[in-house]
Amino acid sequence: MKNYVSINGNKIELTDEQIAQIKRSVIASAGKLSDKEIGETCRIGDHEFVVLEHRDGTTAIILKDFLEDSVFSETNCDFKTSVVKTKLQEFEKKIADIIGEDNLIEHTVDLTSNDGLKDYGTVRSKMSLLTADLYRRYVEILDDVNPNEWWWLATPYSTPKHGFEKSVLCVSPSGDIDGDIICNYCIGVRPFCILNSNIFVS
Repeated sequence: MKNYVSINGNKIELTDEQIAQIKRSVIASAGKLSDKEIGETCRIGDHEFVVLEHRDGTTAIILKDFLEDSVFSETNCDFKTSVVKTKLQEFEKKIADIIGEDNLIEHTVDLTSNDGLKDYGTVRSKMSLLTADLYRRYVEILDDVNPNEWWWLATPYSTPKHGFEKSVLCVSPSGDIDGDIICNYCIGVRPFCILNSNIFVS
């Protein structure tokens, strides 16, 4: 199989050794994720992420901007069955294709509601939204990269037990947590994930 690049409209053939040398140069110009400072950005493919935390050989990151605007769900505020979770799984596959599935670390998403009800339990995921507790944990970092738009959290405002089926917490343009957003509103999706800190990023 021949390898070609286009330079100024000219098609140039590259040998396998030249391709390997280019790959080595790209890796050398990158650095390990573990070398990134908290609050610093890194690129994975075409996507820019913000480093939130390093812990036990892993690094928590969040997309700097939005993946897209989307409804949370058409029917309820349970993240496990939400439209947005399906979109996150599709994004997970794209990131896994770049860094390798094994470098995405599965984590537990606690779906305890804002008023403390545990009706929705937990879910294991490799790509999720922040919960309200995680947002509070990282808020000082996120204040510096708030897109000044509304974006979803995974935490429900309450559950049907207290008369709320469709209200989900989100982050307002000013950076505070708001609980008065209905799940079928269309607002921003910011994927959160935990990666192996040893991967190379730019």
